[in-house]
Amino acid sequence: MNHSPTDHQHHMLHHAAMTRFLLLIALAPGCAPATAPAPRPTPVSTLSIQSHKLVGVVRLVNSQTGQVTIRHEAIPGFMDAMTMPFTLKNPKLLEDVHPGDEVEGTLRIEKEAGEVKDYELTDLVVSRPAPASALSLNLSSAAPSLTSLPNQLAPGEQVPDFTMTDEDGKTLKLSDLRGKVIALTFIYTRCPLPDFCPRMDRKFSEIAGRVAAIPARIQSVRLISLSFDPEQDTPAVLKKHAEAQGASPPLWTFAVASHTELAKVARPLGLTYGPGRDEIIHNLSIALIDPDGRLIKLETGPAARSWELTDILKTLYARIPRPSS
Repeated sequence: MNHSPTDHQHHMLHHAAMTRFLLLIALAPGCAPATAPAPRPTPVSTLSIQSHKLVGVVRLVNSQTGQVTIRHEAIPGFMDAMTMPFTLKNPKLLEDVHPGDEVEGTLRIEKEAGEVKDYELTDLVVSRPAPASALSLNLSSAAPSLTSLPNQLAPGEQVPDFTMTDEDGKTLKLSDLRGKVIALTFIYTRCPLPDFCPRMDRKFSEIAGRVAAIPARIQSVRLISLSFDPEQDTPAVLKKHAEAQGASPPLWTFAVASHTELAKVARPLGLTYGPGRDEIIHNLSIALIDPDGRLIKLETGPAARSWELTDILKTLYARIPRPSS
């Protein structure tokens, strides 16, 4: 009897052997049976859009970059009051806004997973224009007329005389300082913007420190920080503020002028100011005046803020009268 396996039996034996081999491999240490990768969950979008009303005052307008810098009020539940730039997608809107304008708009916030990814200011409109140029009522002729106050002075022109009250309550005229080189800036003590009046205080503090380091120059230089807020900046308030800044008259004096007296000098020295909601809207101005009361140099706006200390001192020192031999 022939007991040799048939081809079919050979095939079945080979299949069983391979099955046992694969089973041993699968059960061997470190070898796990292969599994199909778990399907990835469908991503859930976490993008959200929020819109908030924005109310504020325009500080700067840059048509080249398409940006407007606004000091805005607090947005409840989202953002504290602050000053920040906004890039407008429609730069033509910048033609309708000016520094000092009160504006309203819609701040569109794009968030992803609770984090701000982008923001855009839209629907920007002027709710209250900036204070207009100062005018004077002329009653000298038969027909009364309104005329603009003097334009900004050019170097070499005489600075109008005016009266102020210093931190000690004493009356002081600009003409009382003839023979001195003067650096004059405009501030108000409750200014909330670090880059405005507080910056001018820091700048004048540095100037005073540098001048005081050379005793021979102390008698020839005078620094005046003039407040345009007579309702709040009384001599007592100014004195306390001056002490906090380390200002010591006569080198550095804090003073205040009435609005009538300010009108004589504000426009000629490039100052624009007017009431806002909870602050005074204003620009920056630094004027250097020679011993004869003529303007040496005037910087306003961002140029006043960035005016280098070394340049100011160099310009002042160049006009100090030389002692006669």
